Amino acid sequence: MVLALAVVMALVATTMINYSGYMQKRELDKLPLIGSQKPLETVKAFIRCRPWLEAQGLQFAGTFIKAIAVGLAPLSVVQPINTAGIAVLAVLAITKLGERPSISDWLGIGTIIVGLLMLGRTLIGVPTKAFSYNPFVLWFFVIFFFAAAGVSLYNGFTKKHPNAPNLIAVASGVLIGLTAVIIKLGWNDVGSRFWENGFRNALLSPYLYLIILLPVITLVLDQTAMQRGKAIVVVPITTGMSNLIPIIIGIVAMHEPMPSTTGMFLLRLLSFVFIIGGSIILSLRREEGEEKKPRAPRRTTHGRREKAACKARVYDIDSESFTGGTEE
Repeated sequence: MVLALAVVMALVATTMINYSGYMQKRELDKLPLIGSQKPLETVKAFIRCRPWLEAQGLQFAGTFIKAIAVGLAPLSVVQPINTAGIAVLAVLAITKLGERPSISDWLGIGTIIVGLLMLGRTLIGVPTKAFSYNPFVLWFFVIFFFAAAGVSLYNGFTKKHPNAPNLIAVASGVLIGLTAVIIKLGWNDVGSRFWENGFRNALLSPYLYLIILLPVITLVLDQTAMQRGKAIVVVPITTGMSNLIPIIIGIVAMHEPMPSTTGMFLLRLLSFVFIIGGSIILSLRREEGEEKKPRAPRRTTHGRREKAACKARVYDIDSESFTGGTEE
């Protein structure tokens, strides 16, 4: 019963988070490129954009529900469901943006649905167990992935080459995946502190502050990678890394229960492949549509752009300069 509740909550959460992503994507071109101007001016531009703020509220609510689902179910169950939410983006592209669904669209959506059905079948009869983990293996993976994210960030921001945005996307995906792991650990630590020493001691849990800090960092990194790089490459990288890492750590370090029979075990692994693979197919197809759109000339205007609710200065990759928008 608890596992079923967690699955439903994960489905609701991923729907909210991905709809928020659609709302943010709509406003992204109207907002200033992160790093293009003074931080305070950038923050003010984002805060003054009401649709962007509404998207953040929806994402926060979805993330909160996902955190509860992570506390109730194994990471290797919640994360594939979280990945499946990208199908919501495909539906929105068809219904809201007027895009015609292609064969790859239906293939991606169908693959995700089949993967979810496989995952649901493998959950039947799997015994639940108390939360436990191998500290050495767990922290080896956590420290290794944090270090990998740090190296990717350093090279992404300091090296001026075409792959720099992709390195930022790798770091963002790694940190998003580690956030899910930290949430799982935080549930156990905060709960133990609360029952043993009360509410005040629970607030001293270091996991609690990492859970608050990491989503803010990944939000900035994700939008930076999307603005500076090619979305057709950035989205699959972030999607793959953010879901593969928790699944690996959950199975290897946290001893999460898997089906006991060979057939069901293979079916569980196949469900991961179907869900994540279908999500990547949809990510690629959606961004290909965007890449085919002709770019408007990047120059300073005094018409509709300045009348938009969210103004921006646009970065011209060819001239390595900023055009359009206004400075305060």
